[in-house]
Amino acid sequence: WESLSGDIKFDDNLQRCINLDIRYMLFILEKLGNCGHLIEEMRIVG
Repeated sequence: WESLSGDIKFDDNLQRCINLDIRYMLFILEKLGNCGHLIEEMRIVG
């Protein structure tokens, strides 16, 4: 609910924005998260 109310009144104690490069996330999943099986299930284009 807090994120929906951000359009009306922004409260910096409640709203946060997390930006992440998808290549970094895939690296973390595969190498550090031991989730190579998830990478294998994805169809990665590019």
